[in-house]
Amino acid sequence: MWTLFKLIRWLVTGLAAWWVFSQATEEGMTAQGSLLAVMVFGQFVFWPVLALWVVPAIFRHRAPKAKKHDPSVFSPSIAHDHIALDQGRDKLWIRDPARGERYLDRNDILSIRTAFDVRGSVTNQRLEIQVRDVEHPLWQVPFVRYSDRRQTGMDRNGAERDEWFARLKAWTGLATIR
Repeated sequence: MWTLFKLIRWLVTGLAAWWVFSQATEEGMTAQGSLLAVMVFGQFVFWPVLALWVVPAIFRHRAPKAKKHDPSVFSPSIAHDHIALDQGRDKLWIRDPARGERYLDRNDILSIRTAFDVRGSVTNQRLEIQVRDVEHPLWQVPFVRYSDRRQTGMDRNGAERDEWFARLKAWTGLATIR
């Protein structure tokens, strides 16, 4: 379908350019008249053709990025959008939107706690993981799979956050603060 749309878009663009060019280069047309014809007729053609090119670019669907885990280093047993656990290698992968990605061993984690913040009608659920690192000691793992603008989405994100909290608590064996 998109290939057909792209072919039609090129055809319409070519026909519109040909029509404007033919109007501007009619026999007996002066240079000033040609310029005026391009400006006048071009306005009727330019904006619809521009819409054919810009609107699809605005609403273009971008596929989600594939996870970049090297299977020889990390093979997730359990995964979520911003957190994954490899039980075989005893590693945890986390993604903090502000700090990037990081792989952690079990003994790198000092504490885990749940947190949320409310901004207007939006509630953001997250896990806060304190790690053994002087440069970046606190990592925040967001749970934003479902829309937080509705109560059901907020509850589902909170349930997934609580599930990962319990999972990490069991995996690390830490006495954590809820």
